[in-house]
Amino acid sequence: MQKKSITVLTLACLLLPAAGFAASFHMNPGKWQFTTTIAMPMIPAPQTETTTECVTKEEAEQDPLASLKDVGDGCRITRKEMKGARLEYEMLCDEQGMKSTGKGYFEARGDTASGSMEITMPMPEGMPSGMPGMANGAMNVKTTWQAKRIGKCE
Repeated sequence: MQKKSITVLTLACLLLPAAGFAASFHMNPGKWQFTTTIAMPMIPAPQTETTTECVTKEEAEQDPLASLKDVGDGCRITRKEMKGARLEYEMLCDEQGMKSTGKGYFEARGDTASGSMEITMPMPEGMPSGMPGMANGAMNVKTTWQAKRIGKCE
């Protein structure tokens, strides 16, 4: 379930880039190809998935961090800062007493976009300790993505 939440969060954030933050942060509407890679200790190798989505003008103009509410009421942004075409953020989630922290960035330059997100969460009860990436009873999950506009929506 935690992996599903991370995937939903990543894709939701990726699909809603903002044009309104700064003139240099801009994503053109149209058909986009997204390549997302998730690495976490509980899977033997990073998993990469490529999808194609239509991004409307309205979606391209929305705040990418506003989509965090779709993942759960327990997540909130604790810091966000615009640096040119790059939006950096930190977040805190508390889902049913399980607290996790995250940080990442989105970058959009017209017909290309990229980003990453790193989340640290406590190990679920009953999981073996001492696994790589699970120091001090916490698990680190890293998601990276690249995207490019490939044409008009059909």
